Amino acid sequence: MSFAGVDLAASDRNETGVAIINEGRVKVFSVFSFDEIIDAVKSADTVAVDAPLSLPRGRCCLRNDCSCSRHGHFRRADLEIRRYGSVLPLTWRGMRELTMRGIRIREALASHGVDVIETHPRTAERMMKNAELQMELDSHASAMSIHQRDALTAALVALLYSEGNFTELGDPSEGTIILPKVEEPQSKNSSRNQP
Repeated sequence: MSFAGVDLAASDRNETGVAIINEGRVKVFSVFSFDEIIDAVKSADTVAVDAPLSLPRGRCCLRNDCSCSRHGHFRRADLEIRRYGSVLPLTWRGMRELTMRGIRIREALASHGVDVIETHPRTAERMMKNAELQMELDSHASAMSIHQRDALTAALVALLYSEGNFTELGDPSEGTIILPKVEEPQSKNSSRNQP
């Protein structure tokens, strides 16, 4: 199986990092245009994208002058991820462009039969406890831009997702954010009851 990560830029003018994991081999590079992004990852089984891929429930757009603005700036997933770190509101100017491009990327890849998930690489990297995955990141770090490193983290999240080792934040009917699975620590009471 093949897994890809995309650290999406808001426009064609800026670098989008791409990482592909295929049968244990890792390829990391950068592209710019919408078509280059789609062509690079459309053969992957699962693609994890570092960008919002949906709108808050009730919103038809992210414009502040639209009547849908009464439904707010955040999705449930955006509020839940705050326990791990801060995220920007989707209605912030740069995030508006990124979100609308992310939605287009998701729709285009879905038309190719690709399973597309949303992730947040900076948060995901902090949560990764798997030493082998961290070594994979570190082994490529010196040769990568920050966008490529985020793309590789996203690709690793896609791999974890396929294995069922993930945490899902938010409401699936609105849009979720996928992060590495975090083991809940055992409480003192439960550990006392262990044989």
